[in-house]
Amino acid sequence: MSSHVQVGEPQRWLRAPVLAALSFAALSFVALSLAALSGCHASAPEQKSEQGPKAEAAAENQAENKPVVDQKIASAMAAARSDAREGSSGGPGSPPPNGILGEDGAARELPAGSAAQLVLGANGAEPRVRLGAQHAASVGSGPSGTLRLSYRSGGSVLPTVEVDFKAKTSAATEAVAAPAGAATPAASAPLLATRFAFVSARPAADQPGRLPENARAEIAKLKGSWVDFVSAPTGGVQGQRQGVAGNNPVLQPLVQGSAVALAAVELPYPEVPVGVGAFWMVKSRETAEGADVVAYRMVKLTELAHDVAHLTVNTRRYLVAPKLALEGLPPHRVRQFQSQGSATLNLPVGAAYPSSAEVKDQFASIVSPEERPAQAMPVQSELSASLTFTP
Repeated sequence: MSSHVQVGEPQRWLRAPVLAALSFAALSFVALSLAALSGCHASAPEQKSEQGPKAEAAAENQAENKPVVDQKIASAMAAARSDAREGSSGGPGSPPPNGILGEDGAARELPAGSAAQLVLGANGAEPRVRLGAQHAASVGSGPSGTLRLSYRSGGSVLPTVEVDFKAKTSAATEAVAAPAGAATPAASAPLLATRFAFVSARPAADQPGRLPENARAEIAKLKGSWVDFVSAPTGGVQGQRQGVAGNNPVLQPLVQGSAVALAAVELPYPEVPVGVGAFWMVKSRETAEGADVVAYRMVKLTELAHDVAHLTVNTRRYLVAPKLALEGLPPHRVRQFQSQGSATLNLPVGAAYPSSAEVKDQFASIVSPEERPAQAMPVQSELSASLTFTP
């Protein structure tokens, strides 16, 4: 297959008004080859402490000898431990080769509106500590922080932005907790909503190209946007929504990308103390790039020093229905879907959020328009984000 890519005006900055062409109507239909899509699977190298590799290997071997309670979670854990492995055998319990679970398959994995599920593979070596903090203890308040986001879509590069946010946790209303088409959670289940409100935004100091003169003013319009995550008191994404300031569609990709980055730090943690070498799988229903997905996150504790746990997170997502909800995308059917990411977190012991995090994420899909079902159109994006949190 030829790797030749034919792209209209690739890698250039959009003329004034800046961001006017940032909708996916302009960015998603970049002609990329399947070979280019399959090359987007490099994972960030893991950093382990000196005692981490031995403890982790022993813990994983011990876990693999345990009875399998949820075969599909076990399969996902095996896949997450082998990020370099391509494809799937397609056998029973294996992830779907095309990346699409379907409505029934997703419901079997995790019904919409259900709390995130955590399966502990191993609790690691001594010393062990309790990680995380129940969100219920901080209802009405939350951390502040800064998110730095670099975002590409197809052959176009968006400005790198810095967003200051303020988080606030409150009791979730039913409207927030249950996304469209989702089953209503049990009335007895305690639900909490954490809103990350964008209080200011600006271009980052380092940019991949020269910004137009009015870029700062346009990026500042992100102020007032927000991302909501719904969770049980133990944490983990159960549902999410987002809003773009002024319903401005040209800012939508930056808010969607911010939501993907923030989801990487909205994690539940084991109820028992864990040490170096501990690992667990988190399964949740989320939205990624406008798509309803089931996300699997393999979390590993690689180092514990000075009451700070260093965690690595590897994420794989599977599409629920063969449709994407991207701005400007015509009626279509998704034929192939790939979405995965990696993150590193520095989590102080007893804190609900990390002091800092680095997130990388990739999204690639092949779609066919309903009017031209034989045509294959690649849709692709990738992001890199840095987050800092202040209690």
